[in-house]
Amino acid sequence: MRAALPAISCLLAVLAGCGYVGPVLPPSPLIPDGITDLAVVERGDRLWITFNAPARTTDQVAIKNFSEIDLRIGPAATPFDFASWAATAKHYPVSLPPPNSPDDPQPASISLQIPVSDWQGQHVVAAVRTAVKHERYSPWSNHVALNVIAPLEPPVAKAEPTAQGVALSWPAQEPGVMYRIYRQSAADKQPVEIGTADQPHFVDTTAQSGMEHRYTIIALKDRAESLPSRVVTITPVDKFAPSVPAGITALAGPDSIEVSWQRSPEPDTQGYYVYRSVNGAPLERQGSLVTLPAYSDRKIERGKTYRYAISAVDRNNNESDRSAPAEATF
Repeated sequence: MRAALPAISCLLAVLAGCGYVGPVLPPSPLIPDGITDLAVVERGDRLWITFNAPARTTDQVAIKNFSEIDLRIGPAATPFDFASWAATAKHYPVSLPPPNSPDDPQPASISLQIPVSDWQGQHVVAAVRTAVKHERYSPWSNHVALNVIAPLEPPVAKAEPTAQGVALSWPAQEPGVMYRIYRQSAADKQPVEIGTADQPHFVDTTAQSGMEHRYTIIALKDRAESLPSRVVTITPVDKFAPSVPAGITALAGPDSIEVSWQRSPEPDTQGYYVYRSVNGAPLERQGSLVTLPAYSDRKIERGKTYRYAISAVDRNNNESDRSAPAEATF
């Protein structure tokens, strides 16, 4: 009976809440996760650098504060080696983000700008690492290599309406420069990219007549880009008629003359006017707008010669010149 008492006492102690005590865990080394989204863009006369500082350490401990953010830029070498590069790379100070919530840590978005003049004409590599405690650095981030060139100038653009759409043009820059075109209309909260060009001109074929459009253009070369051009504003008005119809034929049948022609290529063409001449008299318009590229003339008389010419009309009622005439004798 007495031998059972220790066992019973132990059981009662467990039932009373005395749990098993596990092994003592070592303290966290507090080494931050590595940064994987470092980006560097040459924009105007600055290098624009962005990345997200990690929210946790390599062993998933929440990071409240950083002791250092070590951003460096230095000459690139082949093959690339972090240790050799870091020994000569230039350190740039980075402002530390505000304290993070230990209960719900989030990556901290960080951005800064560095003068292009620091590295112009050189092939460089940028990388960044962080520390929570002195000398306990994260791994180096992804490294970004770029050729730092002379800053690109913002294009000086002009816009004018044409039959094909809004035509944009600007002076050409050095060889190899591309251009990205943005447009902002009434329905857009911000400029929208509508195309690129490898020459100093671009036609916006989707511009709507009677609507204000605001255009900006950015010059691009390698990983460099200019600042946006000054905004060019235009409200195009369609005063341009469709192209003159082509391929007119007139064939006499048993009781009619059948006239046909090629459909106009312009997407805003709404129809055609048919003009007729009898025995050399002046051409006169026949009836209302014809929507199909064909016309059947039944108001004819035997022994007379008929000539036909066609014009095209768009949705704004701009009428083209008349086509070359086609002739048939009934």
